[in-house]
Amino acid sequence: MIYESIDILWLTISVCIALLTLFFCWGIFYIVQIIRRSSNMFKGVEQMITNINDVIKTTKEKIEHSAAYISVLGEGIKKVMEIVKEQGITAVKKRGKKS
Repeated sequence: MIYESIDILWLTISVCIALLTLFFCWGIFYIVQIIRRSSNMFKGVEQMITNINDVIKTTKEKIEHSAAYISVLGEGIKKVMEIVKEQGITAVKKRGKKS
């Protein structure tokens, strides 16, 4: 039991060390929880960035394919205009010969 004042000192020191240990364990637990939440948040952000990157890639591919079709369409219109122009010149020449 407690016989001298030194025993009270040692008892007080041991209780303080036990409480300090509990406080540190509680603090470490909360720090781990914060790190865990941050990790989950970063995973979510990484997934959103991946999704945005996929959307941008898909949009870029569609724009590139559309641009290729537009150039082909432009070539086709150019050919049609040349044919119409030739037909118009031929028609004018035929009318000129009939007159």
